[in-house]
Amino acid sequence: MPGPFSWSASRHDTFATCRRRYYYSYYASLDDDEVRRLKKLSALPLWAGSVVHETIESFLRTNDALPSPDDREALVRSVVHSGMVGDWRESEAGSLRFRLFEHEYDVPVEPEDKRLAVNTVMRSLKHFFRSATLRRALELGRERWLALEDLVSFHVGEIEVFLRMDLAYRDRDGRVVIVDWKTGRGEGRFNEIQVAGYALYATETGWVGGPEEISTELNYLAVPKAVRRSVTKKMVAHARSFIERSARDMRALLLDPAANVARLEDFPMVDRPQVCRRCNFRRLCFPRAGEAKGPPLAHAPAPSRRADTGARAGAHR
Repeated sequence: MPGPFSWSASRHDTFATCRRRYYYSYYASLDDDEVRRLKKLSALPLWAGSVVHETIESFLRTNDALPSPDDREALVRSVVHSGMVGDWRESEAGSLRFRLFEHEYDVPVEPEDKRLAVNTVMRSLKHFFRSATLRRALELGRERWLALEDLVSFHVGEIEVFLRMDLAYRDRDGRVVIVDWKTGRGEGRFNEIQVAGYALYATETGWVGGPEEISTELNYLAVPKAVRRSVTKKMVAHARSFIERSARDMRALLLDPAANVARLEDFPMVDRPQVCRRCNFRRLCFPRAGEAKGPPLAHAPAPSRRADTGARAGAHR
């Protein structure tokens, strides 16, 4: 059974993309092992991003100084030649721990696609170790770090909001800097709302006296490029109203909003083939003979032709 309703940027992103995907991700997956397994599938670009984030987090949790160039190179090689190769083999073998979307749905993977994922990881990690942001954080020392991939929550009205900051620290002038590592090359759909949500958390939890004492940094590692912005009261107010509006739209489709109970038929599918082709739950919406790798849901729906009319803002990595 679902717990109390909560909100996150990734939850909004899913809701805005496809109501049916949202239902499977946040309701059906709680009670159905097959839906839960499909939810955990990763695709090549997401896999590359996860590898980068996990490596950065592991490094920052266990190191207080910049490693030598040789040690950096050895770490990157180990991540690619041991970690990624091991993940790929597990996925090919049908592992329950890690499974790629491409293997689950027999999507051909060209050698160039694999090289792109590997190159994204190698390039991102090399740029991370060369970044001024890393040097600054290490020079300040972890006693000035406020968050490192911590899952935290706060409330906007009665709604509990969850978020995870890649890194937040207090600069020598007392200013809070919130860093978000990116492996993509450009602005995502929800970046502005995402970082404003971080700033809202920082103000709500007393890290700062006001939003003007916060800077956000989108650090695009693959490029590389760091985009730092000051935060304003207007940005934080917009984030608050955005969360309230988004949560209201989500709860409006619930069978019982107070109990956070949903039913499948209230969450229509989209009529967007490009989205459906890359969806983890494709098999549940469009079951085909010979495609199923596991038992399909008994209540798998017939395709609906209703289009998605959700909000179109922001993107969580």
